[in-house]
Amino acid sequence: MRYALSNWIYGEEPLRHTFERLERFGYEGIELVGEPERYPISEVRKLSDEFGVQVTSVLGWCIAGIPGRDLASPDEAERAAAVRYGEACVDFAQAVGAPIVVLIPAPAGRVAPSGEPGEEQTWNAGYRSEWGYAVDSVRKAATYAATRNITVGLEPINRYETYLVNSLSQALSFIDDVGADNLKLHLDTFHMGIEEPNLAEAMRRAGESLVNLHVSDSNREAPGRGHTDFLGLLQALREINYQGALTLEPVPPGSNPLLTTQMSANMRLRDIYAEEGINYLKQLEQQL
Repeated sequence: MRYALSNWIYGEEPLRHTFERLERFGYEGIELVGEPERYPISEVRKLSDEFGVQVTSVLGWCIAGIPGRDLASPDEAERAAAVRYGEACVDFAQAVGAPIVVLIPAPAGRVAPSGEPGEEQTWNAGYRSEWGYAVDSVRKAATYAATRNITVGLEPINRYETYLVNSLSQALSFIDDVGADNLKLHLDTFHMGIEEPNLAEAMRRAGESLVNLHVSDSNREAPGRGHTDFLGLLQALREINYQGALTLEPVPPGSNPLLTTQMSANMRLRDIYAEEGINYLKQLEQQL
């Protein structure tokens, strides 16, 4: 397996520090958070060459409350801005040599259709409408990505963080509705631990559609600190001939991951999680 790490968990840490950490612990790749204006292209390419760590993916930062990131919004201008944001992530990915952009069809942090409908009928009507809006938006982003030879990875997020696409089944249905050849699956073991009955079987069902994978344990900490069956998961990935990266995304305990990753008391965990996670998974690989 190839190992990468998603750098959003390090907040505003200088990129050189992150590349140094990844080289030190044997990572081959890095996933960059989708904020193209934050990272000069020349700096990213220089660091990649210097440390032998390639950009394996760009993570679309589709977070509720950030204007222009809601691909499912009933507001046409907001959706158009979100599509432009997706296109900017595609351009950034192409410039730094990353083959994949990860997108969430409705932003993390929005857990109901717009207007917070409190009745079944209005909730279902809003859900259907926003599913259609998101399908149209993602289709536009994927069409643009195809012109740049970039794959879009659709990420389902658990029900406590978003509402539109939570499970593998919903993600596959959404991809079918979009109908773009370059729209594939990006999965996350933490979210799957909430939504899927069996992670290994979900991987087998995903099959060749799976192009990228976020990896953290059942408690969202480094692999080996929870109860996720990573041995079974690795076996399933080998059975489907998974060619993507295992992109670690360990987060310290707490109800707000955007905050807990930045707390001074958790800074020491950055090295600890990065080292523990990759070593644990590599040890499991040796057992297969």
